[in-house]
Amino acid sequence: VPLLQLITLAGSAQMVTSSGTKGNIFTAYLAGALAVMVSVYTAGGVSGAHLNPAFSLTMCLLGQFPWWKFPIFVAVQTSAAFISAGAVYVLYYDAIQHYSNGTLTASGPRETASIFATYPADYLSLSSGFLDQV
Repeated sequence: VPLLQLITLAGSAQMVTSSGTKGNIFTAYLAGALAVMVSVYTAGGVSGAHLNPAFSLTMCLLGQFPWWKFPIFVAVQTSAAFISAGAVYVLYYDAIQHYSNGTLTASGPRETASIFATYPADYLSLSSGFLDQV
């Protein structure tokens, strides 16, 4: 999980903080795809590549993973995601501050929140958003 988050968020941070001059949507997606590959190859033999709670839950529901391990894996996955996000914030602190002029926002022309999270478009209805996530 840490590798997946670290590589994916760093690719996004590079794209956002350089205003697309040192990375674009393609390179950010490529970073995400490579992060999944590296994470699966790295963790596949150790944990079965349980990279997020949704996968662990699915494996439990299918009877291929014991339920008693589920809360442990979710706690570790969630903690690792926050640690990875924190590491990217520390690594890109100067770039984020420079790009945002020192004002961290979730919207507007110099927003930086999209490095760490995704947000629905303004035109997206609740039902379409729900369908997308399902």
